[in-house]
Amino acid sequence: MTIVSDVLSTMPEAVRLNRYLAMCGVAARRKADELIAAGRVTVNGDPTPPGGIMVRPGQDRVEVDGAAVTPASTHVYFAVNKPAGYLSAVSDKSRRPLVTQLVHRQARAGGLHPVGRLDLRSRGLVILTDDGELSFRLQHPRHHVEKEYLVRVRRALDDDKLDRLRSGVDLDEGRTAPADVDVLESEPDGSLLRVVLRQGWKRQLRRSFSLLGTVVVDLSRVRIGPLRLGELPEGQSRPLSEAEVRELQAAVGLAGE
Repeated sequence: MTIVSDVLSTMPEAVRLNRYLAMCGVAARRKADELIAAGRVTVNGDPTPPGGIMVRPGQDRVEVDGAAVTPASTHVYFAVNKPAGYLSAVSDKSRRPLVTQLVHRQARAGGLHPVGRLDLRSRGLVILTDDGELSFRLQHPRHHVEKEYLVRVRRALDDDKLDRLRSGVDLDEGRTAPADVDVLESEPDGSLLRVVLRQGWKRQLRRSFSLLGTVVVDLSRVRIGPLRLGELPEGQSRPLSEAEVRELQAAVGLAGE
């Protein structure tokens, strides 16, 4: 379904330019900053400084590469059960299968993008949307949005290593944030674990388990914040309900904005 929202009526009187571009579905805020810094964005015909400026939605004319951009009057939101081998991206020079191809063509044409990453070999829940503000907030570390995974590893971990995973392991970026870890199945030749993360470094779980001396043989994301994968078949997608969208908005402080 399409979630109908009067975007302009809910916007503040003035917003930062990068946030405005995200609300228009042009790009997530970080990418919007790159467009601004590259001189590709004008406001009322004038170039903008690299750091951007405040704009008044509905009053200022914002253009990207000479084309006017305005907030969409509607946004769309999909849950996708990504199979292994699909890329969490909207394009790929190597022409690998894309997670966006798992929704119908009409939705893809509307600027859908995946919220965050799920690496090529991993499976499970991905959110696709054209709502740049919600996407930005779901990924921003300050909101601590939980992501829950089922992870099968080749070699069982002892209690000491499980405690290290729970308290944080040292990767190139620094020490990982504490994680919730529960052992669901344990056999001599491997274990099935439930892991909840509150950050999203690249291939964080695979690198963490490798550091602890085991290999991930299967990884599936089953929850993002309040949204669960449920019984959605692998390779299929479904639109989010209005209630699910409201719950995601509430989780990142967008409720009522």
